[in-house]
Amino acid sequence: MTTREAEETLGVIRTLMERSTHYRNLSGNAGIAAGTAALVGGALRHWAHTPFYPTWMAVLLFACGASLYFTGEMARAGGEPVWSRQAQTIVAALLPAFVAAGVLTVILERTGLRALLPGVWMLLWGVAALAMSFFTPRVVGLLGGAFLVAGSLTLLAGSGTWSDAACMAATFGLMHLAYGFVLIVLRPRRAMMDKGSSNDRSRAF
Repeated sequence: MTTREAEETLGVIRTLMERSTHYRNLSGNAGIAAGTAALVGGALRHWAHTPFYPTWMAVLLFACGASLYFTGEMARAGGEPVWSRQAQTIVAALLPAFVAAGVLTVILERTGLRALLPGVWMLLWGVAALAMSFFTPRVVGLLGGAFLVAGSLTLLAGSGTWSDAACMAATFGLMHLAYGFVLIVLRPRRAMMDKGSSNDRSRAF
């Protein structure tokens, strides 16, 4: 084996190892379902004046359920375990931000600062998505950055500037719809890359 061939083989091995640490079963359908749920929640809050917590907790539960269902279906379709090491890594990356969101929700409610919650939720979901982005496609990092900016602007603008219905529909609704569509568009490309990885593996060994 020549030096050039050895370098090419090492490059292939490095690429395969990097891809093996990435979670590739994120579903665009889950993003669309979450975005649609947030839009429905915003509409109910704005026009039907449904209660704050029941509305947004229902949206959260629906979004989590849709994510579990669609990502599980993708994993099974690809012949992978649903609770893989990569999936465990994603959950571990998400948990700190979710715990912080729960604690801050209780504190802000107790102190009468509920109007800050949409901005806080945006900010912490941005943090969670950025933590996930080290193990997921690049679009997750873009989503996290967008939520970080949106949450910061919402909090800096001050409570009462926008209603929770408008904030949540514009961010958790529209941003997740855009994210879901991007994942769906990128899915064939990721499948081709995975096929290319298999071909590279067979040539390397």
